[in-house]
Amino acid sequence: MKLLLHPFRRISDRLSISGEDQKLLIRFLWVCSFIAILLLIAALLAWLFEQKGSQENTIKSFWDGIWWAIVSIATVGYGDKYPVTFQGRLVGIILIIVGYSSLSFFTGLVASLFVEDRLKGAKGLKTIRTHNHIVICGWNNTAEFFLKALLEKQVSDIDICIVTNATPDFFERLESRYPTLSLKYVRGEVTQEETIKRASIETSAQVIILADEQLDHSLADDHSIIVANAVHYLTKKDKITVQLLNQENRSLLQRLGIQNIIIWDDIGGYILANNITDNNYLAVFCQLAQDKQNHLQTQKIPSDFIGKSFGDLSDYYYRECGYLLLGLLTKEPELELSSIFTEDISGIDQFIQYALTKSQKKIPEEKSNIRWKPDKDIQLKKNDYAILMI
Repeated sequence: MKLLLHPFRRISDRLSISGEDQKLLIRFLWVCSFIAILLLIAALLAWLFEQKGSQENTIKSFWDGIWWAIVSIATVGYGDKYPVTFQGRLVGIILIIVGYSSLSFFTGLVASLFVEDRLKGAKGLKTIRTHNHIVICGWNNTAEFFLKALLEKQVSDIDICIVTNATPDFFERLESRYPTLSLKYVRGEVTQEETIKRASIETSAQVIILADEQLDHSLADDHSIIVANAVHYLTKKDKITVQLLNQENRSLLQRLGIQNIIIWDDIGGYILANNITDNNYLAVFCQLAQDKQNHLQTQKIPSDFIGKSFGDLSDYYYRECGYLLLGLLTKEPELELSSIFTEDISGIDQFIQYALTKSQKKIPEEKSNIRWKPDKDIQLKKNDYAILMI
């Protein structure tokens, strides 16, 4: 039996299907294969037996046998093809009994697959099949404001997958509040790798890890760091944004190579401090954050401007697009093993390369450096990004 199921398991493995979904797929493929083999055998036997019968037989070829077998198993009964010999009719009886039972089982299995798929989706137990989506791990007031901002900006072409341990009723209320957003739901504990894998972390565009505000501050940060540690093995670190509550825990995430860290007390403190020296600072900051038309954005510098000056790029954006160039974001290129070792490498180099590959440890990824209002004559590089007010 295991030998018969082996090809089906290989198919499900290639489709990255596991668990209960794999069992259902194997059962579905097994039933399909059984019905197909039954039809072929019945068609072949009917054709062979009918050839030895009288001239009145209507099954004169193997394809006539296939047609008769399909019509019989489907209980359509056109009557244009039928066996006239005792042996052929015996094959027909067996085909109808076994085939109809198998077909009924097949129909019920297909129906159960659709029903179970919908139920699993409603309960948040289904694996999300999408890419370039946003994954939100956890839920708090920040997520609520995040969705409100997306709703105001009329962002509807990006799938947003929410991973939380909340009940399905919670997600239904979310869908009713944000009907134009493409929301998806994965239910489970975000610290478990199996749960976050169901959110298709590997193919996501951004992963946002939120602090669990129901926990104590120190425990909430520990929870966020555990989630970040699990996620950073599945996707690029520059895609991960983590919300922390305590400044002293920032270094723990930086050791993992995660640089996108939000600490609201830290940000709020800077805003309040700047507002003391400039009473309009807070108003300008809030207006910029809430403005639907004007906002900050980073763009890869056009290839034509690599090697040219910051002033030339500033003039181009203002003249051609009406954008205001505020500064540059420089990303240090990520190191790869191929860039470290030359083609003519020694035995020691080969051992180091093999050890790094086998351990699956990554070299620290790129870091970002922001320069506001740099000198106009500064030369632009291919790893520079323009910071624009658009």
